[in-house]
Amino acid sequence: MLGYNAGRCALAGIIVSHRAPGALAGEKQGAEVIQFDPIKLVSWDVDGTLYSLGHMKWRLMCMFLSEVARGAGLSTAKEFAALRRYRARIDAGRLAGGAVAESLLKHDDREILLEMERRWYGPAIQKTGPRAGVTDVISFLASRDIPQVVLSDYEAEYKLSSLGLAARFEAIYVGERLGFVKPSPVVFQRVAADFEISASSLLHIGDRADRDDSGARAAGCQCLILGRDFRNFETLLDLMSQIFPGLAVKR
Repeated sequence: MLGYNAGRCALAGIIVSHRAPGALAGEKQGAEVIQFDPIKLVSWDVDGTLYSLGHMKWRLMCMFLSEVARGAGLSTAKEFAALRRYRARIDAGRLAGGAVAESLLKHDDREILLEMERRWYGPAIQKTGPRAGVTDVISFLASRDIPQVVLSDYEAEYKLSSLGLAARFEAIYVGERLGFVKPSPVVFQRVAADFEISASSLLHIGDRADRDDSGARAAGCQCLILGRDFRNFETLLDLMSQIFPGLAVKR
């Protein structure tokens, strides 16, 4: 794993060892090479990748307790419950392969729910901020003239604005609006087609092997998973700087 004792840098790629679930130390592991030479586009997951979901949820809990203290706990709880029910319906489609029900795409209350998201998730994400080192990786890839996009299951524009990253990406792809969420390969195929590149030239960076990696691999894309393939973004930046030694790493 990158940043662990299993990662090794090659001239134009990174060898990533993937331990099968439940595998023990010493057992034979699968290995693959992330080849950076053919990478023409990088897509980023948002929730859990660009920022910490755990820290965001803690901020959200603080906001909720503040509402309880001023006597608005019941109405706030109802809004949170509505958001959870919507996510549950998205997850039902995810478990069925990633196709979002057409009735959900035309949900009359979606804009109301989105406003709730902006009101609650937006400030919590802003207080959480981007993960350490993630903006440096984004800048490094930009210095290589590698275009970057966002590929998220959920609405992402307000989240990027909250993180101060709205101007860093060339396009934003939202699965729930496109009708497919990860692990469906459709969203990855759509991105590759829009940029007129082969799927293997797309590198996706995410935090969920069951969603990001499964969908990317099914589409023929390359994928790196935070916490599995690299420890943190400082580690990833250092490894990229070894692969591209001609560029200085700016801190």
